[in-house]
Amino acid sequence: MSEKKDSKKEKLKNLKKADERLKKERKLGGKRKKKKGSGKRIAIGAAAAVAGILAVGYVAGAIYYQNKFYPGTKINGISCSGKTVAEMKEDIKKTSETYTLTLQGKENKQETISGDAIGLTYQDDKSLEKTKERQNSWLWPVQIFQDKEYEVSMNSSYDEASLEQVVGQLACMQDANTTQPQNAQIQDNGTSYVIVPEVLGTALDKEKTKAAIKEAVDTRKETLSLEEADCYLKPTVVQTDEALKKEADRLNALTGAQISVNFGSGKETITRDMMKSWLKKGEDGNYSFDEGLVKATVIGWSEKYNTYGKPRDFQTSGGATVHLTGGDYGWRVWQDKTTEALMPILNEGKSQELEATWLYKGQSHGGNDIDGTYVEISISEQRMWFYKDHACLVDTPVVTGNPNKGNGTPAGGVWRLKDKASPFTLVGKKPDGSIDYEEPVNYWLPFNGGVGIHDLTKRTAFGGDIYLYNGSHGCINTPLDQVRVIYENIEVNTPVVVY
Repeated sequence: MSEKKDSKKEKLKNLKKADERLKKERKLGGKRKKKKGSGKRIAIGAAAAVAGILAVGYVAGAIYYQNKFYPGTKINGISCSGKTVAEMKEDIKKTSETYTLTLQGKENKQETISGDAIGLTYQDDKSLEKTKERQNSWLWPVQIFQDKEYEVSMNSSYDEASLEQVVGQLACMQDANTTQPQNAQIQDNGTSYVIVPEVLGTALDKEKTKAAIKEAVDTRKETLSLEEADCYLKPTVVQTDEALKKEADRLNALTGAQISVNFGSGKETITRDMMKSWLKKGEDGNYSFDEGLVKATVIGWSEKYNTYGKPRDFQTSGGATVHLTGGDYGWRVWQDKTTEALMPILNEGKSQELEATWLYKGQSHGGNDIDGTYVEISISEQRMWFYKDHACLVDTPVVTGNPNKGNGTPAGGVWRLKDKASPFTLVGKKPDGSIDYEEPVNYWLPFNGGVGIHDLTKRTAFGGDIYLYNGSHGCINTPLDQVRVIYENIEVNTPVVVY
């Protein structure tokens, strides 16, 4: 029993201790709450004090800037910091009395225009008040940090005629003192086309310059850069112009090609100078070659290389050399076709060698143009030879035209064989156009108008002097078997030599 009593006593003691601790904690908590509430009251008081100070400062600033310009304010380049409109007007009035506009030009040249020279005086047009109104003093905490440079027209009283006269007399406005701008252009330096850079020059756009000066005076600018005001005349084409570069490239391509024309016995190279002289520029700005000028050159070349119908020497079967001056055999340039073939090559700027086009051809170039295949007729010997590839296939007597009746066979030249026909009927006509005779032949080889080589089966003898009393009308009467050999081995355009 005593043990239980002791246990109860211990429990009561512990409860009392716990109760005392709880009371102490409550007392301490109350003290803390009192201290915390006091800190809040102090913070609120401090914030209110700061707000008051800021409000006072804001209102003071608004009142201060109500009639003064913000710091850093410039009007027409003139500092207005902290100044009133009235103070600015006084400054501007003084400035008007001593005003000088300095014009800065190229090459470090300067000229001045004084306010006195143009009778400049300041007139109050309330522009300063309007500018000040743009600075709302109640917004000074924001606006004070914004851009504060203004350009206004300060209405000035000056004599327009005097200003016009002064500007007109400026050295920079005199043509004699300036260099006109020049466009970049293409020039030939002798080997190629190059772009010569533009010249900027020092000439002014006079109307633009007058307007810029008037604006500078109106706004009281003390300096005016004519270059920055874009008063100078400018070239319209500069060296970086793409169209100009393309044009130079095109010209160099057209005149830089290596082109030649082969005429067999010689070659003609088309020089750069020739191509330059042939060039023409169309309305669309594109370049091409003038076909008429090109053809004129081709004609000149043809006169050099044509052998058609020209005199030539010929070694006969007997070994003698005869000088032949007539006929229609030889080389003859086809001028139109050669020109037509040359034009696209030129216009493409393509390097190549062109073979000339021939209207008539010889067998070879050089000498007498005869190269082993030909017919040879000797009037005096009344004999005819036919050579093919230097081999004589025919050596026969013939009967030529009767010279005593005016029918002599044309001689002293080389003619082309014009045609071949088998059989054929020869028809002779009288001067009145009526038929004189009709003569059927087996082989017909014309070479000079109505004159040709043919058989005549009714003739039984050939050679000698038969042609003098029983000759032909001009043709070469030939034994049938011999003319057959010629006919079967000869081609049109083969030379026929008659002497």
